[in-house]
Amino acid sequence: MTTTLLTLTLAVVVAAEPPATGTKREANPYAPSLPLLSDQEEEQLDKVIDRFIEFDLGTLRAADAKKAKEDFDKLGSEAIPALIRGLSRAALIEGSCPAVVIAKKLDRMLLSSTDPELLQFAYENIGLGVKQSRHLGVIKDLRFAVSLRKNALARAGITTYNPNNAPPPDTSKTTIRPLSSMSDSDLAAAAGSDRGPRLKRVLTELGNRKSEESVNALGAAAGSLYDEEVQKAARDALLTNLTGQPPNVVQTRLKDERIEVRIASATVAANRGLTAVGGELIELLGDEEARVRDAAHQALVKLNKGVDLGPAANATEDEKAAAVKKWRDWWTKMGKR
Repeated sequence: MTTTLLTLTLAVVVAAEPPATGTKREANPYAPSLPLLSDQEEEQLDKVIDRFIEFDLGTLRAADAKKAKEDFDKLGSEAIPALIRGLSRAALIEGSCPAVVIAKKLDRMLLSSTDPELLQFAYENIGLGVKQSRHLGVIKDLRFAVSLRKNALARAGITTYNPNNAPPPDTSKTTIRPLSSMSDSDLAAAAGSDRGPRLKRVLTELGNRKSEESVNALGAAAGSLYDEEVQKAARDALLTNLTGQPPNVVQTRLKDERIEVRIASATVAANRGLTAVGGELIELLGDEEARVRDAAHQALVKLNKGVDLGPAANATEDEKAAAVKKWRDWWTKMGKR
């Protein structure tokens, strides 16, 4: 059985009769922290998630919507594989917000797991089959956070699941090893496992590093799905990091797969007056993410000394194309100066 096939063999019992007292479900050999469930239970789980998607899209009546939300909220860690399937389905719906809600739930569950095999399964299957979606950034950030969690478990000596596994040591309660002495890879791992004040200090330290690992870790944290304070700290550190990077690194990161990295790179390019990256900024005017388009637009206006060549927020497709042409003409003239 492959890990992909595991998506068809794992789920959670929802609105079903619980096992008789004293019975214990067989553990799934490919994600031993989860139970192996029947086809009927899988189908029931998929129905619950599909109903939640309908609820979040606003297509259910009030009473049905309340029940759909309640059933979704009750899902426990046993639902991780089904939620991964649901995330892919939701991400393929144009303008779908349920994808973000499902991703948040997965984020909380996976980043508290001590099952390396489950984390590997999740990494391989999150976003499976999704080639184009406005939520690709959310999917990529979630996969990266999962990889950091798995690395953190490995560093704590947890390479196989054991019900008695303790989570990675709480490094927020130790001052034996200062952050400045940690390698970039250790800091990146800490960014995926630490919580509380220590995590913010880790992010600040990563902001002072210049490696690819540091930018990747900050990009994932900046796109974190449920902690706004961590997200802000990571965004600030990401700006600090990119501000100290060579122009060619900023230019490359304008094409990064992570939404937050593209936004930060556009902001830094404008702040540093990097007119040479105008071509990449113009390309971002057509980015699938509105926040990236807005950051690129603001950056171009700043590089053009406040002169706005468009497009307006409510511009038509023709007006957008005309604005892009104006910016390309501007950039060409800038290159000849």
